[in-house]
Amino acid sequence: MAEVVVFGVVAADIVLRVQRIPGPGDHVNAEALGWRIGGSSANVACGLSMAGHHVRLVSPVGRDSMGDNLLAELEQYGVETEYTFRADAASPRTLILLDNAGERTIIAVDSGAGPSSFLPVRGPDLRSVDCVYVEGYTRYPTGTAVAAESALLVTSPPVPGATTWPATVVIGSETQYNDVTPAGIFEAVRSVSGERLKWVVVTRGQEGADAYAASSELHVDAVRASQVDVDRPGNLGGSDSWEDAGSWRHSGSTQMSCANAR
Repeated sequence: MAEVVVFGVVAADIVLRVQRIPGPGDHVNAEALGWRIGGSSANVACGLSMAGHHVRLVSPVGRDSMGDNLLAELEQYGVETEYTFRADAASPRTLILLDNAGERTIIAVDSGAGPSSFLPVRGPDLRSVDCVYVEGYTRYPTGTAVAAESALLVTSPPVPGATTWPATVVIGSETQYNDVTPAGIFEAVRSVSGERLKWVVVTRGQEGADAYAASSELHVDAVRASQVDVDRPGNLGGSDSWEDAGSWRHSGSTQMSCANAR
């Protein structure tokens, strides 16, 4: 079991199934599938906790009833919420439009939480943790994980214009790497992440994923899978509402553990 700390944002995903994604000025009908816990950092935290790791989440939630629901949902997944904190804003919400092909269109709803809302009054001791995940340094300062000198430090890809982006592993979709060629992607990221960087992972949907190191590369194939929204207390529909929506997952035969990534 690894000790993991996640810095990010937890949101309520409000899921709507549509026959097609609307265009400008369009009108489409939608089937409401309820809400589910969301946000990339919350997904990471819940997934690692379900895999048997001890996970602590540092994240703001609003001072509203949805904030109470999000905290209760995290605890259902076994995520420790001692270091989540209340922000003077509504809890983040995201509209997820899911079409018949399984493609998602994501609309983030501005909750009014400014940069200061992502700074906790106190945080966990990082000196003995195995892994720290930081959703991004646009929300948290680059010194967030400075105390975690020996930990695996995982982040999303650097944003355009970033000059410092500390990371051991950077992972994101191919659209997040600003058209950098595969041959130059590791060096491009290392120019802002420093010598600590070991791997840059690029997910490519149904094409799988590629991982780039200083002198090697790995590829993981994707296999077709049914997309299922597992019934949890926060889901209003009470059913497997995303089933058979046609998605892809990475093959379980090749997985990168914390130890291997180092």
